Amino acid sequence: MDAVDIARAVAGARTVIGVALLAAPAVSAKRWLGDVSEQPGAQVAISGLGSRDLVLGLGTLWALGGRKRDPRPWLIGSAVADAADLVSTLRSREGLTTVSVVGTAAIAGGSAALLAWLQSELA
Repeated sequence: MDAVDIARAVAGARTVIGVALLAAPAVSAKRWLGDVSEQPGAQVAISGLGSRDLVLGLGTLWALGGRKRDPRPWLIGSAVADAADLVSTLRSREGLTTVSVVGTAAIAGGSAALLAWLQSELA
C-alpha cells in the first residue's frame, strides 16, 4: 500500500465519519462526548464537525482523483482539524471519561501525525 492508497483510505474513513455525525449526531458522538451528545445544542456542534469531516474527506478524494490536483492542502486541513479535536478534547477532559480522552488522543493525534506524513510524501 503506497501513500496515495493510504490517503484514499483515510479520506474515505473521514467521509464516512462525517456522514455518521451528520445523520445521527447523538449516537455517533456518544462514546466521545457522553450524555451531552443527546442535547440539542451539542448536536448542532456535532453536525458542524460532521460537515467539516465530510467536506475534508470528499475534497481529499477529489484531489487524489488526478488531473494534476494537489491533495496537500486537503491533507493539511485534515491534520489541523484532527489536531484541533485533540486539543479541545484535552482542554475539556474533566467533563469526559478517561476512555474517551485516551481514545480521542490516540485517534485524533495519530491521524494528525499520519496526515502530516502523507502530505510530505505526496509533495
